[in-house]
Amino acid sequence: MKIKRMVKRLFAVASGATMLGATAMGALAADLGNYPDMFVMDGKFDGFFVVGEKAASLDNLAAIDISTSMQYHAADAATTTTVEGDAWLAEGGAKKLEMANSNSTITGEGLYDIETFIGKGEMKALADGTFTTNGGSYGYTQYLYFDKANDERNEVIQYVENSHSDVTADNFVIKSGANIGEYRIEFTSSPQSSVQDTTGAANTAGTILDDFENTKISFFGKEYDIVLARRVNDGTPNLDDGVKLTLMGGATSGALLEGETTTVSIGADSYEVTLTYVDSTYAKFTVNGEQTNKLQVGDTYKLSNGKEIGVSEVLYQSYAGGIHSADFFLGASKLVLQDTDITNVASSSELQVGSETIDGANVIITGSDDNSTFQLTGIRVNMTAQDAYYVGTGSKLSSAIIEAGDEKELLFTNAWDIEYMGLTEATTHDIKLKSSNDRKYSLQFYDGDNNLVDFPLAYANTSTTLTVSEEASEKNVVLNKGFNITKNDYFAVSGGTAADGTARSYALQYKGSDKRSATSPQIKFKNLGTGETISLNVDTTATTNTTATLKLGGYSFAVESVRDKETADFAIFVALDSGSVVRYNAGDSPVGEIDIIDYYGAQIDFGNSLYGYLQANGSATTAGIGDRVTGINSSLPIGINVTSIKLNISVPNVNDYDNMVPSSLNFVIGATTTNEVTVNSFKAAGSVEASNPSITPEGEQNIGYGYTTMGAKWTYTSPSGSPNELTLAYPEKQRLPQVYVTAEGAAASTSSTGTLTAVTVVDATKLDSEVADVAAQNLIVVGGPCVNSVAAELMGNPADCAAGFTPGRAKVKLFTQTGGKMAMLVAGYSGDDTRLAGRVLAHRAADLFGDEVDIEGTTYSDATVSAPVVEVAAVEEVVEEAAADATTTE
Repeated sequence: MKIKRMVKRLFAVASGATMLGATAMGALAADLGNYPDMFVMDGKFDGFFVVGEKAASLDNLAAIDISTSMQYHAADAATTTTVEGDAWLAEGGAKKLEMANSNSTITGEGLYDIETFIGKGEMKALADGTFTTNGGSYGYTQYLYFDKANDERNEVIQYVENSHSDVTADNFVIKSGANIGEYRIEFTSSPQSSVQDTTGAANTAGTILDDFENTKISFFGKEYDIVLARRVNDGTPNLDDGVKLTLMGGATSGALLEGETTTVSIGADSYEVTLTYVDSTYAKFTVNGEQTNKLQVGDTYKLSNGKEIGVSEVLYQSYAGGIHSADFFLGASKLVLQDTDITNVASSSELQVGSETIDGANVIITGSDDNSTFQLTGIRVNMTAQDAYYVGTGSKLSSAIIEAGDEKELLFTNAWDIEYMGLTEATTHDIKLKSSNDRKYSLQFYDGDNNLVDFPLAYANTSTTLTVSEEASEKNVVLNKGFNITKNDYFAVSGGTAADGTARSYALQYKGSDKRSATSPQIKFKNLGTGETISLNVDTTATTNTTATLKLGGYSFAVESVRDKETADFAIFVALDSGSVVRYNAGDSPVGEIDIIDYYGAQIDFGNSLYGYLQANGSATTAGIGDRVTGINSSLPIGINVTSIKLNISVPNVNDYDNMVPSSLNFVIGATTTNEVTVNSFKAAGSVEASNPSITPEGEQNIGYGYTTMGAKWTYTSPSGSPNELTLAYPEKQRLPQVYVTAEGAAASTSSTGTLTAVTVVDATKLDSEVADVAAQNLIVVGGPCVNSVAAELMGNPADCAAGFTPGRAKVKLFTQTGGKMAMLVAGYSGDDTRLAGRVLAHRAADLFGDEVDIEGTTYSDATVSAPVVEVAAVEEVVEEAAADATTTE
């Protein structure tokens, strides 16, 4: 189709086909207004400054200006999304739209799950309207229905690779072949028209619905004139239960007598329109000197600048002094709505816009026809995706449709859109499974006082066995109730209930005790979260094992001696769950292990996998200690190493999310043949369990990412020769997708507040010759293609290295690279121009916008920051190709 070819080529021009690893839509989503956020991680510069090895010193000064002035919004910052204008946020009262878990099926919540449809209560553009015909006035209501099939994999937010751009990110996704939605008008009383022939007489065989012609109707807030209304059929003899409505909507309109000229305006542009010819059927116009073809009522002609002129009425009185006139629309958009059988709700025709038939936009018109009176009851346009559409953060569905090579007119009227503004902001912290060396894993979490804890977890003793300890045969980690704890052992305690949010966990190390008979004997523990030592008085009663009580987070944890307290550093039991101390009798099986609850509510449990690990501490002949206790679901007695350890991270409190259960992340830790710790398996469970569901973006290796419905993002690394690791960025509160349905004129934006803090920049410079893979990291590239080979690669290695640069002008341009890394080019025609751009970036970063700006001036304070000049040659070629003769009507 001509429109499809045109928009594809226009899109290629607008996006800049030379950008390295960047797709057009990826580039459009990048925004200099967010600088330097894309280059900052945890307050540190995440990338490299790159200057040319042969560049002038002015380029180096520009890089210094940028690096020394870079600031970000610190931890107290808040990012706010604002939509100005007519828009609906996809949420319904208590119902919240949640993103999909990353698992094998990627099922999630769609817009249909929030609201089946929206209407006047959600958007002004869907307000009730009145259709006034030549015979009366008829009210109607408007609705936008979402995915009628309620496909749980359609219109969902998921972390996925965009198949058109190869960029992986969280996207609002519409499946290929799935329903986008259905726009409906339902008349509260049925508009009717008499059936006439071409003479204006009532005729049961007539095709003209005169009462509907030269009337106005609004769809989604956009007004159209019905210039033609005709009965049609599907080819069945004597069955005319069909209708064809030709509508025109435009920015301006007027009426002219033959030979008369008028000037009209569209925005800042003026158009001189002359009616040069008119007869009983046709009219011809000249617009700013450009002659149209002969046009019938309902025809349009596309001008060389892309605007359309159309005819809505022709009046020709063929006698001396008779009126010769025509009504026109300029900037008009022509719609044809046709259905050959109004007695059912099936579609027979697709929407026509201009001269193009829009694939996937199926028209359904309902009503009745008794060959005397024709009535309408409703109009529907059902929209079906012709490809998969990926709407990235800050982008729109219409842009995603264009990216896929389809017609944006698939969104009926183009007076509305769906915008995805990313996930809501929330403070996050990292829960980690990390290796301090190849033989050790530790678990990082935040305790009940929100202190970071680095808790030993696993040690690879052999090529097949592990101990839950910090070292091979000492400093055990105790998480099982009733297991004895000796000096320098680690343990965790948890009080409260995870399911209601009251649970608090703490990690400690037993540092030893005085014997009972010592003066003012004490027992000591190290709080791993604070690093402080907790000293408690030892109960000196000889006849009891009661020793002391740990009090943390409002909970009490009893401490008892395993045997007597007559020697220093005696072994102890601790009530790990704030209940009673567990003591085993001979033959007893362990009653369970405690779970660790992160400060933000994540639950970390070990799947009853730790029972077999503990080395015997104390006498192996004492009941409850040593190898006479067999673990539940395990044939291994205590004192024998285990072959694997389970680790599960889940969300126990249902009040932490809406109704989509976040996947639990399930790991099995083991040992390798080289006596190293490893992850034997990683699964994300939920509605479906998926083996290693992480997605590795194009251009990256040995790393994968995924999300849970909490908006928690994991990073799973599997480097060659080193232990696999997991980082889970867990939010304080659920991060929810921000999906808006917007009417024409609505604008969404984000803003940040908070303390501006200097970015830490350490060892972050490279020469261009030192960058092996441009897409492998974030880059701020200083200097143009003539002096910087990385800049040349970003710009597509142009034959003329100065192409696109003008003396006295510099540019700052963002590139979204393969794999999602960002590059920013700061370059001018000369070193002075580059230096000026660097100083503007250093002092006036808030003035930047879009994905590219031009900078021109003498000092940073008086420099102008403007949108780049757009090359138009390719556009002219497209328009020339797309221009066509006037359409005709039946």
